[in-house]
Amino acid sequence: MTAPRCIAVVTTGRADYGLFVPVLEAAAACDALDLSLYVTGAHLAGGHGPSFDRIIADGWPITASVPIPSGDHPGAMGEAIAEGVNGFTGALITHEPDAVLVLGDRFETIAAALAASACAVPIAHLHGGEITAGAVDNQFRYAITALANLHLVATERARARLIAMGESRDSVKRTGAPGLDHLTGFKPMPRAEFNASTGMTGEGVFLLVTLHPTTLDDTDPAAQARELLAAFDKTGAPCLITAANQDPGGGAINAVLRAAARDRGWVFADALGPGVYHSAMHHAAAMVGNSSSGIIEAATLGLPVVNIGERQAGRERSGNVIDCGHGADEIGDAIGQALAMGRREYANLYGDGHAGPRIVDALAAMPLGAPFLRKRFEPPGL
Repeated sequence: MTAPRCIAVVTTGRADYGLFVPVLEAAAACDALDLSLYVTGAHLAGGHGPSFDRIIADGWPITASVPIPSGDHPGAMGEAIAEGVNGFTGALITHEPDAVLVLGDRFETIAAALAASACAVPIAHLHGGEITAGAVDNQFRYAITALANLHLVATERARARLIAMGESRDSVKRTGAPGLDHLTGFKPMPRAEFNASTGMTGEGVFLLVTLHPTTLDDTDPAAQARELLAAFDKTGAPCLITAANQDPGGGAINAVLRAAARDRGWVFADALGPGVYHSAMHHAAAMVGNSSSGIIEAATLGLPVVNIGERQAGRERSGNVIDCGHGADEIGDAIGQALAMGRREYANLYGDGHAGPRIVDALAAMPLGAPFLRKRFEPPGL
């Protein structure tokens, strides 16, 4: 009997871990694959964070932990990438996986991809071919594409974009977004149970809020958070706020919004977890901020989204998104439009909620060995 393929799944924090869970679940039923987690980034902030504990509680195997420093100073991201490349190189040499699976565009992710490429380990990449022009993550995503050997994309346009960049057609598979798998047959928590889990109260309207730094924007992140608060003060709706990520500027945003939540009697949550977060999306009147979950997942739940600024600029929309700038008046007007829209059905162009099995099938059939590592870049027309 052929030994299963050992796949190193690189997870950087609560967001991408939640997206990997459907893949891990599908792989658990596949004798051809043995997936284990290589954890880094926010999972290890301050030692072992809540998201690390969540992985342990869920029972998924952790093969390696790669600590990466975080900070808000100008060189923090570069320092983290350098240390991450070193850490992942050691982990890959020690454990010798057959392939590495990475997702998206984080600086921790490009560190893992660089290490894998240097160690001649094939790379499978989820969510390539998308655009988020307002963040340096956009460049990281394209760099990971250039390093990757198998591309598992969410949309047909993303597939076409990678082929136009010169990736082989045979290496680009449209699987859909695995985050939507959580919503297939999803049963939200009743409001009373949801309130008990989050600290929310009552049955009234509230806004679900996540604001991340726009890393290619010269505006002060704390000032952007204060503009957001000024808009909320005009709408009068209470907020459930989830923390910004560990990009430079995230700490400043969190400080402003955490203090505001305390002063206004709102809830600020460092992490909710997939089940509670999706219940929040179900119960909220609208989502406000610049999270990718508003672009990719919210349409499936019929949730209107106010997308602020340029972080998600260029990403495909399913019809539920209202874009606006960072000014308080613009945000306030957009929130009014979102509340007036209410919930409705949308066709989600990011997939049908069955990405996990497709991704597992692609990993099981992924060629290995030197010929697969020899990439040829042949853009159409050249």
